[in-house]
Amino acid sequence: MITTKWSEQLVNPTVVLVVDDEVKLCRNIAYKLKKEGFSTLEAYQGKTAVDIVKKTKVDVVILDFMLTDTTGLDVLHQIKQISPETVVYMLTAHGNIENAVAAMKLGAEDFFNKPIELKVLTEAVKRLSLNPVHPGKEELIWQSKKMKQVLQWLEPITQTDASVMLLGESGVGKTALAKWIHSHSERAEGPFISINCAAIPENLLESELFGVQKGAFTGATESRAGKFEAANGGTIFLDEIGEISLPMQAKLLHVIEEKKLMRLGSHTEKAVDIRILSATNKPVRQLVQDGKFRNDLYYRLNVVEIEIPPLRERKEDIPFLLNQQLQRLNQKYKKALSFSTEAVQALCEYAWPGNIRELLNVTERTHILKRSGSIEPEDLTFDETIKKEMVKKDSTFSNINLQETLDNVEVQLIEKALQESGGNQTKAADLLGISRNTLIYKMKKLRKA
Repeated sequence: MITTKWSEQLVNPTVVLVVDDEVKLCRNIAYKLKKEGFSTLEAYQGKTAVDIVKKTKVDVVILDFMLTDTTGLDVLHQIKQISPETVVYMLTAHGNIENAVAAMKLGAEDFFNKPIELKVLTEAVKRLSLNPVHPGKEELIWQSKKMKQVLQWLEPITQTDASVMLLGESGVGKTALAKWIHSHSERAEGPFISINCAAIPENLLESELFGVQKGAFTGATESRAGKFEAANGGTIFLDEIGEISLPMQAKLLHVIEEKKLMRLGSHTEKAVDIRILSATNKPVRQLVQDGKFRNDLYYRLNVVEIEIPPLRERKEDIPFLLNQQLQRLNQKYKKALSFSTEAVQALCEYAWPGNIRELLNVTERTHILKRSGSIEPEDLTFDETIKKEMVKKDSTFSNINLQETLDNVEVQLIEKALQESGGNQTKAADLLGISRNTLIYKMKKLRKA
């Protein structure tokens, strides 16, 4: 029998402040982020935004370049003085490349051109909580022999302008490694611009990469810069490069070879000085053989090719990743939790098909549901890990019913989730990483047991 315990104090989600003097757009962005589980605040003036950051812990700020009372750069500067750890994304409708570069130097994580698809912006905010490396001088904590070999191999390459292609499964840390390469290069003072090629619709990718000239198409009321111009003097990271079409590959190849680009709708080329890093989780050599990826582009992008091993092949890294994530979460949620030796062992034994991204997700979900003390194996909100641990512990006791034991674990986890969500089944299902229908089914099933 499951009993719902009501909680008066809910765990605070990531706090996102949206700053834009276009009130309707500001509200739309905040509404979309709130639907995705973030706590949102709105400000329509720069002064209001700064006051909010002074009084409230804000994790992420989405900041417009042009405000009615001041500039976005001025607000960015003040925010970084008040709260250096707050991540700031800039929005611009003006394509001013000087401002974009200035924003990156002041500490902005990235910038987006208006109009922007809310899905793209939401995904960017989501990725922040999954990235184990913070902006700035990137120091990786990988301790395994395999990853130390990767870093040792890359160290002399960082001081060159050689293009590097990073291969590996989704979630292995390709973005983190790209930031490390940039921050240890001679371009470290320049901007680091990252773009997920798979997240941008094909019809918008060209303007996002190369910019657009006023009048290029209906709705292009002003010229704006693209990601390549923003990365001038620094590094651009093209993630999921295997997803781009053959026509776009041809345009990308031209920019790489000529070191010049042409905005969509323009007839004038602009020179760019950038280093290109790229990544894919697809078998790119097979794509070349199948005619889906240009052979000449492949050899331009992979002057150096590095394959990052999956987490299951470097489990020595797991305790260090767990410790780093736990410190971040303790600070974020104002707790003082720790991992028991048994819990760490259970997490190290799991295969992690989603790699680091999955590990960080499981850790945060477990952290949210645990109020205090030490995180034990039974606290882990991950069915496969729990079952594996329970089988290991109970296999020598013939008088213990395994299914009954697992059911009891499910009861405890469901009760915790309902408690932390104030009885809200949808929120509880999100915390457990299952659908609401699955949660209802499990509750009915366990009541009958």
